[in-house]
Amino acid sequence: MDRQQIGTKLVMKALGLDLSMLSFEDRLILQKTVYLAQGKGVGLGYQFHWYLRGPYSRALSSDGFSIVSETSSGEDESAGWQLSSPTQKKLEELRELIFSPEPEALDRRLELLASVHFLVSRKQVSRDVDKLKRTLAKFEKHYSEDQVGLALRDLERHGLLKASRKNCS
Repeated sequence: MDRQQIGTKLVMKALGLDLSMLSFEDRLILQKTVYLAQGKGVGLGYQFHWYLRGPYSRALSSDGFSIVSETSSGEDESAGWQLSSPTQKKLEELRELIFSPEPEALDRRLELLASVHFLVSRKQVSRDVDKLKRTLAKFEKHYSEDQVGLALRDLERHGLLKASRKNCS
């Protein structure tokens, strides 16, 4: 494993998530979790672009399969490595966001959070909840206005998006 792969494995472990590539949901959880971790300031160095289910990194997908392969063959080069205290703090804050008490499945929540973050942070869509909802629907992501609004507020509250001016009174 290279350092980027070790960092990825440690981030997933710190968040209490298994790094698995067995199912589509497992791969989606890895993609969106790492995307959000980087949005929180954890420097893993993956480049993301928009794909069918939101932000996606081909390099991360490849690394995920490599990590799982090496780990399942008994190799674990991440032993002895630790995340820095500032990184651990960022991940604790991210864990609160990811595991907020929502009834929806983890993969669906992560997809919504990462997609809203991607669209807003890259200024592809304004913070208007209706516009975000309609843009997501164009990509076959059907969320209610309440879900999109809550995701936007959660991203702001957890420091992944700067609070909008009208919320700063």
